[in-house]
Amino acid sequence: MSAYPYQDRFPVNRTLPEHGRPREEVLAEMAMLAHEEDRSWESGKVSGTMYCGDHDHYAFMNEVFGLYAHVNILQRDICPSATRYEGEVIAMALDLFHAEAVTDTEPVGLVTSGGTGSICHAVLAYREIARNERGVTNPNFIKPETGHPAFDKACHLFGIEMRHVPVDPETGQVDPEVIRAAIDDQTIGFMGSACNYGYGTVDPMQALSDLAVETGLPLHVDGCLGGFILPFGQELGYDIPDLRLPLSPASPASRPTPTSTATPSRAPAPCQVPAQEGATRSTSSSPSGRAARSPGMDGLPGGPARRHVGVDGAARP
Repeated sequence: MSAYPYQDRFPVNRTLPEHGRPREEVLAEMAMLAHEEDRSWESGKVSGTMYCGDHDHYAFMNEVFGLYAHVNILQRDICPSATRYEGEVIAMALDLFHAEAVTDTEPVGLVTSGGTGSICHAVLAYREIARNERGVTNPNFIKPETGHPAFDKACHLFGIEMRHVPVDPETGQVDPEVIRAAIDDQTIGFMGSACNYGYGTVDPMQALSDLAVETGLPLHVDGCLGGFILPFGQELGYDIPDLRLPLSPASPASRPTPTSTATPSRAPAPCQVPAQEGATRSTSSSPSGRAARSPGMDGLPGGPARRHVGVDGAARP
């Protein structure tokens, strides 16, 4: 399919139309496009992007969205249910990754708009904590070459040097000693993929965790492609490395939910240290005394679809 397959079939709106179109006409055109595009992945020949394929569940999600499509959930006094949904999503993610094993601090989380949002929030938190606690003025972050490109984006946006390190050409995994060699006193953290997009390999998280413990640096476990599949794979008996939260003293994890929980792309980012979640929170007030609080750069609900799927649905072979 080309990038612009409809330009000869449907007119392109380059300005706001002078006259509106009937709803039925708009819906019919969109349904035609949607059904044509569904055929491109329903054959099963697709990597990523589409994770469920269950049109009945998609219809259920559409009903859920329809109940809130008109609501700005940042207005929590009008939509307090969003706070409940957000809390449930975070609690489910923490439970899935065995947050109860963390005993020396309180595991927390943040709901973002997707994998990129989760990564950006985490990298911002690393920078702020390194600056406030260690006096870091020229921050750098270390990423294996197979890591998610959102780390490059975050470093660009937040004024952080991105240090790329190679992976083993045979295994597709990073060698922790290569990361060690790139660390200096201005390093704010490093990451590993579980798994990466290009090869589907999982970096040696336990060895990376040991390095994080040794250096006192945050280890970011990036599960943006597979983060919610791997735990259920373990339950089904597959030989999958343990990715539970207490890998290191500070191990946030970005895990977009559509991978196995069959929800739209929203990413709970479990954090092991409350300060990391707090580093992205902002509060402002006006002369009228009205306070506005935001836990991060974005935030959206997504709990009802997860309650429908449940553990038994997500862990189907």
